[in-house]
Amino acid sequence: MKHLSWIILFPIAVLLIVFSVTNKDATTIDLWPFPIMVDVPLFAVVFAALLMGVLWGGISTWLNGAKARRTARLKTREADLASAESRRLKDRVAALEADARAADGITVPATIPITEPGRRLSPPADTV
Repeated sequence: MKHLSWIILFPIAVLLIVFSVTNKDATTIDLWPFPIMVDVPLFAVVFAALLMGVLWGGISTWLNGAKARRTARLKTREADLASAESRRLKDRVAALEADARAADGITVPATIPITEPGRRLSPPADTV
């Protein structure tokens, strides 16, 4: 990708240099309504116009993307809050399961998963 950009940018740079060298003639710029007249090379006028166009396009694109950036920021915040809530609820469920096991007198390690959701583990046969 880096080489491709050089392949494209190098000929453009050469063309801009050739354009600058061949268009050195002075052009008078009248800055109406001010009583100012400036003599500048033609290539400077063309480059200034190109620069202003690039800046104008960049600013307008940035302003048009503000709604999408705001929406993405809000959705990211919502996802972070939902993730934190999910973690909190999982911790709460684990704590409640541990409390239920302790209340029933079951000494089962917390790492053993319950295979059927909603069904409580029965106490071991020797503790009944």
